[in-house]
Amino acid sequence: MYNLKRLAGVAYQGLADLWPSIRQAYNADPDDDSMDRVYGPNPRITVPLIGVGCVVVGEWFARWGPGLPFKEFVNWSAVLTGVMFALLIRRYLFAGQKARPDDFGWLAASVAPALALVILVAPLANIFFGSIQPRPMIEPGVQLGTVLVMLTDALGLAAAMVISLATLCFSRNWPSALIDLAVRLFVFKLMVWITALVLLEIDIVSTLAGAIVESITGWRVPEWLSELADQLSYAAILATAYLAVIGGTWMVCKQSFAELLAKGEVDILKALERLVEDPKKRKKKEKKKKGKTEPAA
Repeated sequence: MYNLKRLAGVAYQGLADLWPSIRQAYNADPDDDSMDRVYGPNPRITVPLIGVGCVVVGEWFARWGPGLPFKEFVNWSAVLTGVMFALLIRRYLFAGQKARPDDFGWLAASVAPALALVILVAPLANIFFGSIQPRPMIEPGVQLGTVLVMLTDALGLAAAMVISLATLCFSRNWPSALIDLAVRLFVFKLMVWITALVLLEIDIVSTLAGAIVESITGWRVPEWLSELADQLSYAAILATAYLAVIGGTWMVCKQSFAELLAKGEVDILKALERLVEDPKKRKKKEKKKKGKTEPAA
């Protein structure tokens, strides 16, 4: 349904547009935004503190809190951070705070420090708690590949947080948005699992590449090099997809912000799917759908 070239283009456009808004939200001039209306009189201190508090509580709960079904499959720091900022932003949008269409840049970018903290802590926590096992010195590349996979997974966490925040903040009807989000995140997680299975467990990339190299040169590819090839493929493909989700979500939210203020509801997930889909394939799909709906002569 999607191709890497299209996803890379979406990622570049969105992230290039995002950076100026982050600078606006955290520059030395507090008068060019209205973050105090959302986070109180000292927003540039409050936002990082909220992020630190959510990460600390989330990591404590994940390691030492009471056991819950599927607890180990949830990043509780990300959940707490997302919920806290969703509540604060929704209060500004829907509780009579008189949000304006030009508020979008600094409002969305204000979450960046807390989001960056979650991304940083996730791989560090995995390293600290022993998720990376020592490898023989002959396999230094595999150790690097393992780190890249962990960083890619952290980027995936950021993508899930961004799309979750967007979905929850761009709908006045929160229960309906939660249900829709849960379904989409399940599908998203399933696609990531399938990709990891194909690239890291089944070793399809390294198997094909190794067979080609051996047939041409007669040289048998070492097992550790094959494993590194799988890890690099996984990191490249999923990192591109995750960055496209982040950049694409920024773009569709920016384009739809005025509509949100006017109507109180925007289907961000559907808009994002339309953005990242290949335009040629989308036109073919729409043409085919139109042909089915037209009555027979």
